[in-house]
Amino acid sequence: MFLQDISKFISNYRYEQATVETVNTIKAAFLDFLGVTIRGSNENSSLIAFNTIEEVFGTSKDLGLDASIIGKPNVKTNILDAAFLNGISAHVLELDDGHRQAQAHLGAVIFPTALAISEAYGLSGKDFFEAVIVGYEVGILLGKLVNPRHRNRGFHTTGTIGTFVSGAVASKLLKLDESQTLNALGLCGTQAAGLLESDHGGSMGKVLHVGKANYNGLLSAFLARNGFTGAETIIEGSEGFLKTMVFDSEEFESDDFSFESVLESVGTVRVRDIYFKKYPFCRHLHSSIDTALKLRTSLGEEYNHIENVAVKTYNVAAEHNNFKPKNLEELKQSLPYAVAISLVVGEVDIDKLNRLVDYGLFENYSTVDKVNSIKNLVNKMIILSDDKLNELYPNKRPSNVIIKLDDEFRNGIFQNITFIPKGDFENPYDLSELIDKFKSLNPDYNINNLVIIDEIVNYSMSDIVGVLNAFD
Repeated sequence: MFLQDISKFISNYRYEQATVETVNTIKAAFLDFLGVTIRGSNENSSLIAFNTIEEVFGTSKDLGLDASIIGKPNVKTNILDAAFLNGISAHVLELDDGHRQAQAHLGAVIFPTALAISEAYGLSGKDFFEAVIVGYEVGILLGKLVNPRHRNRGFHTTGTIGTFVSGAVASKLLKLDESQTLNALGLCGTQAAGLLESDHGGSMGKVLHVGKANYNGLLSAFLARNGFTGAETIIEGSEGFLKTMVFDSEEFESDDFSFESVLESVGTVRVRDIYFKKYPFCRHLHSSIDTALKLRTSLGEEYNHIENVAVKTYNVAAEHNNFKPKNLEELKQSLPYAVAISLVVGEVDIDKLNRLVDYGLFENYSTVDKVNSIKNLVNKMIILSDDKLNELYPNKRPSNVIIKLDDEFRNGIFQNITFIPKGDFENPYDLSELIDKFKSLNPDYNINNLVIIDEIVNYSMSDIVGVLNAFD
């Protein structure tokens, strides 16, 4: 059975098998996770979740296994709640890492689970890295197996596959054997959830998917350790994950579907393939943002002379065509506004985005010229799904932006195309850019604390978290 091979890999993987490239990528991903999560812990969704957990459960459950809430120095809670809250904080800004083909934000699930167990049990940095690498391997493998069909059926992979990922990480850190790991993954499969309607409906449900993936994955591993069983065939069974959440019934018969080519990749997935994000928008919008920013270098501040804008892109990106976002959650999923903001303001970070909202971006009237210019551009924009560009997806995420200027510019036309957005491994950020991102998100944080990440395998994770979650 498919999960048996995955469970064997999880149980047997050792840190010494990792390449230098993989270890360096994990260090960069951990640094990026911390920067995003520390800042994200102060966002509205995170604060609501924290207050709700405190209200319902309290923070005084003394199980002897406490874990830190990132971004809140000296505040600890039980393992499950810590992973749940840190998962929400990691995803709320739309700035966490992801994987193009797997179509999932993996770090937001992997690191909260790994930190909670590693800190609570005082495990080594090597144990932590081992489990994190396993998480990325399993997440990329499963995400590529089910997508793009799974995503096209309306499921949010970060919530669904993310539950398996959290379970894999927890199983590794709890040192479950192959049979226990198999049971844990079986339990993960029956709890895997997350609907994309939460993303596009302008709700906080999208970040809840991540918190619950961490919670349910951890819970599954602890249950399995104590003898609770899960379905071994939860992936390929007649009423399992693939048949109900990926394929139409006529497309999939377990006897005919071969996992051999998928299993050949177990343990060999390139973690370097994850991407890092610079802009606080859905990743499907980033190629359009990059293209708009290229065009802005030619147009400068002459955006008021734009007569119309056409964005040609692949279908999934074109579906993000919300022309009237009513809140910040919807704004981060709006392709028209992402392009218009890029053309008017240039590169936008979370602070600039919040200021635009404060200046009346969602209101009928604003006294700020740039806000009005953004709205005017949105009204002059069309979003088109292009068949040729769609053929390139998901291996590439192309976007062609075409701008026509008014008579003053002789009806000039500017256009440009981006095939792979900035931050993917073919078009990467270097470490200094990730550190700059960290500093811009958390200007009051002592950046010298991050040096310990380079020596993480030489310390206990209790000590590591103590250093990284300090603000003095």
